[in-house]
Amino acid sequence: MNKKFLALGIITILLYSCKDADVLNPNDLTSTQSCQDHLIAESIFNDAGYIVKEALQNAGEAKSYPKYNLINLNPSDIDTLIIDFGNTNYLHNGKVRKGIINVTFTGKYSEYLSVITTTFDNYYVNNNLVQGEVILTNQGETDTITGKIRFTINIQNASVMTPNGLINWQSSLTQEWVGGQDTYSEISDDKYIITGSGSGNSVNGTPFQFTIMDTLNLDFTCLPPYCKIKSGKTKISPDNYTDRMINYGDSLCDCNVNVLIEENTHLIVVNY
Repeated sequence: MNKKFLALGIITILLYSCKDADVLNPNDLTSTQSCQDHLIAESIFNDAGYIVKEALQNAGEAKSYPKYNLINLNPSDIDTLIIDFGNTNYLHNGKVRKGIINVTFTGKYSEYLSVITTTFDNYYVNNNLVQGEVILTNQGETDTITGKIRFTINIQNASVMTPNGLINWQSSLTQEWVGGQDTYSEISDDKYIITGSGSGNSVNGTPFQFTIMDTLNLDFTCLPPYCKIKSGKTKISPDNYTDRMINYGDSLCDCNVNVLIEENTHLIVVNY
C-alpha cells in the first residue's frame, strides 16, 4: 500500500480587525472576542490539515523546508510522517512557521476506517504556539454513486498561544469530501462541507460553546491570501452573554465575516 498519498482535509491563521464603527460599546467588543478566538483556532487547525495533506503527497521530495521523514512505511501497521519546519521561522503557504508536526496513519486518506492522528512539537504559525491532537477517521462513502467520503474529526486538548493570550479549543466535526476526489493528487481543487460543534476559552477567560448551524463550505480553490471557508453559519454561545452568529459570507473568497449580536452586525475582516 502506498501511503505517500495520505491526507488530512481540514486552512489558515487569521488575524482580525474590527472597524471602529462596528463596535457599539466595550461590552460588545468583549463578547465578540469569543467569535474572534473561535475563528483563529478553527482556521489554525484547518491550516494544519492542509499542511498534512500536502506533506503526505510530497513526502520524500527534495526541498529545503519543510523536511519530510517517513518512518516504518509498512502496510501492516501504523506508520509515521514527521513534518519539520526547522528551528527558525520559514515562510510556507503564506505564513511563517517553525517546529514539527507529527503524523501517524493506519491507511490511505481515502481508505475506509483509516485513522490519521496529528500532534505538534514546539510548532508555531505566525509566532502563535499551536498544541493539541487531531484525530481524523475515514467513515466510508456516503453515496456509492457519487463516491463522496465522510470523515469524523476530533480535535482535543488544543490551544493557541497568541500575543493577546491563550485560546483553548476542542471540537467534534463531520467533514464530507464533495469535490476534488477525481484529482486526488491535486489539493487545490478539494472541497468539503463541515458540520459539528465544540467549545473553548477566549483569551479574556470567557468559556464558550459553538455549533455549526448552516453547513460550512470549505473550498481549497481559495488560495492564499484568500479565505477558504466561503459560506455557512456558526452560533457562538459565550458564558454570561447572549448567543451570537458568525456568517462566513456569500460564497466568495473575500475574507469578510459578519458577527450578529442581537440586532447589531459587526464586520470582522479576516487577514492572513
